[in-house]
Amino acid sequence: MATLLYVLEIINYICIGITTIGFLFQLIYIFFIWLKPKKFPISDVKKRFAIVICGRNEEDVIEETVTKLLKEQDYPKELYDVFVCAHNCTDNTYEKALKAGAIAYKYDDFIPSHMRVAYPLKFLLDEIITNHNGYDAIIRFDADNHCKSDYISRMNDALNAGVKIARPFEWSKNAKQNIWTKVSATYYVRDSRIPSNFREKVGMSSMLTGAGMMVSLDIIYQYGWDAMSVSEDAEYTLNRMIDGHDVHYVADAIVYEDQPSTFVDNMNRLKRMGCGLTRVFFKRGFVFIGKFFTTGKFTYVDLFMQLFFIPVGVLCCLWFPAYYAFLIISHLINAFGPNFLPYPMSPDFSLSYLNEMGILIGYILGSFIVVYIIQTWLAMVLSKKHLGLKSLKGLYTGIFMSSFFMILWAIGITLGALSKPKWKQIKRNVSKK
Repeated sequence: MATLLYVLEIINYICIGITTIGFLFQLIYIFFIWLKPKKFPISDVKKRFAIVICGRNEEDVIEETVTKLLKEQDYPKELYDVFVCAHNCTDNTYEKALKAGAIAYKYDDFIPSHMRVAYPLKFLLDEIITNHNGYDAIIRFDADNHCKSDYISRMNDALNAGVKIARPFEWSKNAKQNIWTKVSATYYVRDSRIPSNFREKVGMSSMLTGAGMMVSLDIIYQYGWDAMSVSEDAEYTLNRMIDGHDVHYVADAIVYEDQPSTFVDNMNRLKRMGCGLTRVFFKRGFVFIGKFFTTGKFTYVDLFMQLFFIPVGVLCCLWFPAYYAFLIISHLINAFGPNFLPYPMSPDFSLSYLNEMGILIGYILGSFIVVYIIQTWLAMVLSKKHLGLKSLKGLYTGIFMSSFFMILWAIGITLGALSKPKWKQIKRNVSKK
């Protein structure tokens, strides 16, 4: 018993060290929040864009998404087209995309059980390369995404400034709908305004997200689409960085996502994310440590730490609750029942130990809660004007619940990492006409 407790204590110290390293990178960003977002020079040269959307059973939202892209962008209409791939659909996604003016395809050639968007996305990009010439870059949206009217213009500026791969600023269509959309929306604002902004300002790469990512056709021609996992956007980031390409953040390009509005939909999204990112991390993540030593570029360490936060979340959900529950139960039994601990301890000592442990756990959780609330509040305050918000009224719930969302995030990630969650339809919040 004594040996077991000693080994568990050593393991716990190791886990504390790993977790501290993981969270340290999250804390560092807050000291650089004062950095103003980078602005790319406005360009008079207009490139041609292919906007690509893949969707399964998205008839409720696809028509509005395509219509808004074709009618509400302040970019020459002859210089961009919208391509839609309706894959494994049992509804009218294809027909509604055509009706709205998209160049639409049907794709039903992969196993429906996993429903990975990477397969129809690769199909659509291959079609563009083979049968639709003359584009300079692709912009990818999800079927429910809207974007600011100058979105293509801002990506065009970045492209003309030499950017080959870029991600946008992520905001929400339904941020104030309920508590679930509030915490999710503010989470993405924090990720855009703090870490992504810091990385762009100091010359490091950011992680791509499926909503609004831009890739030069030069890159597509050279590599095609070679990321086929559940987290295809993260895998594509790693693949291109290994090849020596940077991934930029374009702060002025704002995409509006439809945030999941229920607990179940949030958990389903997080589980799929956890499954995909865990596998990507162990497949490609450690390569970045070698890339750092061969190139000396700190961006490889930073990206490794972005992915490393996934196993840190799993560690926090599995090891710490189990270890400290074991200690608490052991000392409770010692205080109020027979002493089975391997060394003599008085009941008073066990009670004192439990009290000190409770204070320590409270201090750690309190610090965690305060740090995330401050980060989220600062990100929202600094982004208010950028997002066209007159005030943060209606969003304070999301700000104060941001730490709770991170706990939910860790639980969802853990469940996904330990399983193979299947694709599930997320309820779309359809605009009222």
